[in-house]
Amino acid sequence: MAKPIKVTGVLSVTSKGYGFVAVDNDEDDIFVPAEKLNGAIHSDMVEIEVYKNRGSVIRIVERKIQNLVGTIMKGKHGAFVIPDDERLGEGFNVVGQVTTDMIEKKVVARFVGDHTVRITEVLGEGVGVDITSIIRSYNLYEEFKNDVEAEAKRAAVNPSDKEIARRLDLRDKFIITIDPADAKDLDDAISLEKLACGCWELGVHIADVSHYVKQDSALDKEAYARATSVYFPDRVIPMLPKSLSNDICSLNPHVDRLTLSCIIMIDPTGVVTKAKVHETIININHRFSYNEIQDILDDKVKNKKLTPWLDEAVKLARTLEGIRQRRGEVVFDVPEPKIILDEETGKIKDVIAYPHLMSHRIIESFMILANEAVAKKFFEFDLPFIYRTHEKPDPMKVGQLIDTLVPFKVQHRLSPMGSTGFDYQHMLDNLSPELKPIIGSMALRSMQKAKYQERNIGHFGLGASHYSHFTSPIRRYPDLAIHRIIKMMINRELSEPKLEFLRDFVKAAAFQSTRMEIAATEAEREVENLKRAEFMRDKIGEKFSGTISGIKEFGVFVYLPNTVEGLIRLENMPDDTYRFDAKQNILVGKRRTYKMGDKLDVIVSAVHMPRRQVEFSAEVQ
Repeated sequence: MAKPIKVTGVLSVTSKGYGFVAVDNDEDDIFVPAEKLNGAIHSDMVEIEVYKNRGSVIRIVERKIQNLVGTIMKGKHGAFVIPDDERLGEGFNVVGQVTTDMIEKKVVARFVGDHTVRITEVLGEGVGVDITSIIRSYNLYEEFKNDVEAEAKRAAVNPSDKEIARRLDLRDKFIITIDPADAKDLDDAISLEKLACGCWELGVHIADVSHYVKQDSALDKEAYARATSVYFPDRVIPMLPKSLSNDICSLNPHVDRLTLSCIIMIDPTGVVTKAKVHETIININHRFSYNEIQDILDDKVKNKKLTPWLDEAVKLARTLEGIRQRRGEVVFDVPEPKIILDEETGKIKDVIAYPHLMSHRIIESFMILANEAVAKKFFEFDLPFIYRTHEKPDPMKVGQLIDTLVPFKVQHRLSPMGSTGFDYQHMLDNLSPELKPIIGSMALRSMQKAKYQERNIGHFGLGASHYSHFTSPIRRYPDLAIHRIIKMMINRELSEPKLEFLRDFVKAAAFQSTRMEIAATEAEREVENLKRAEFMRDKIGEKFSGTISGIKEFGVFVYLPNTVEGLIRLENMPDDTYRFDAKQNILVGKRRTYKMGDKLDVIVSAVHMPRRQVEFSAEVQ
């Protein structure tokens, strides 16, 4: 008889109570029945005993969840917390004082035992509590510790005359910012001149956050821990206190600001002939929103001074886009959801697909160019650095994507043996507008995730051999970290002991920044799903037209133009006898066959808020 083996991995629990353990090899996840979890909960690192492809938890190695968010209730034997996340189980006993006014309120708790928690925060009820609950479940906090806030206020002072004197003074340059209308942390600005030789001189001016946030200070340690700002429909969880992020570091108009400026010379064909980073001081001439710039570009608003400048900016942006296209950049052009909330009630007013305008493309192209130029220069200097990397797609995932594309009859040149950015773009270019968001999302999932690394391996999605994040130090720690390295080199401070320290530091900072970026993205996505579900909750009984985006044995997923996706269960499909053909990924009935990409009219039948899920029924024709 074969003996059980012991393995360690991360436990994922389903809403039905059973789980799977993912281990660090190529084996399939191991099934764990509900009765064999033995006190372990979703996301725990566990040791399991495996026999005949089934696991049993024998030890909880590490409890990954720091904050348990849920509703506190009163039971016969004391208070308990019902988690918001159904995968965490039905309830956890509370130790410590519980007052009557806490009952049935949303709370945050910390584990003090496998199934015992202590309340650390009462969120209450009302406007914004739903979003705060998700934020806390990811251990994110708006507030900073007192010592961090105090240090930020001490640091937030105008630069001295001595500091200004040693910098390249660009205050006489015409420099503008282009950002979302509601942005408060402005960390990039641009200048552009067309020279007599036909070349462009592009200036990408970035807030010099490293002047205010010193290595190993309380501010720096907090920024390292957070690693990124996180954006929600009703708030921002900033990486740095507002006295820095919204004030002294923010590139607000008509005030002197310290910056790192990447000055790039570009020939008429778009080739970079020279790039150099300077410590500078600037004074923004004007702040524009994306929509304001777009109105000028569309000739809806007249601006005699800015129009010629913008004409050159558009020419350069399109030239740079052409270069990236010719080297294999992949442009998904998948609409991003824009959640619009009522400021008084916090309830969702609308959810729309956010347009990608020429005004966005100008800033994107200029920032990409600066990020590349900086990465290439410091790679050539062979200095410790943090790169933004994107590996080639995994062959297995490409094969799965190819299988998924079969029912769509999409033209493509993708191959599991090796697919280039050109192959992906060719496929995307052959999609109809209705299919682009659906198949674009599938193609995106077939790729690796971009991450931060101390090694330069290039960026597949951009077709770039060198890439970094240099342009957003207010909201991203890797940008702040490489600013310090750049300034050390400019000021000739890179001694061998510092280089030795930096080699270890960039590796640790890259790992931490990637980890926190993933958590931030998951939190943002969860809030978006919550608000989409809330939006559709008021639409029960209403009809929508959508596109079939997924087919499973239990039903059909339908994607709506407002970016909401919902499920039609088989019992809510038109009356028929259905068979799921997994090979062709179609649902076959006696009277009709459903395939991916089909148009379908649906009626909103139910919304499950705890799971953030929307259900439809198919309208009978």
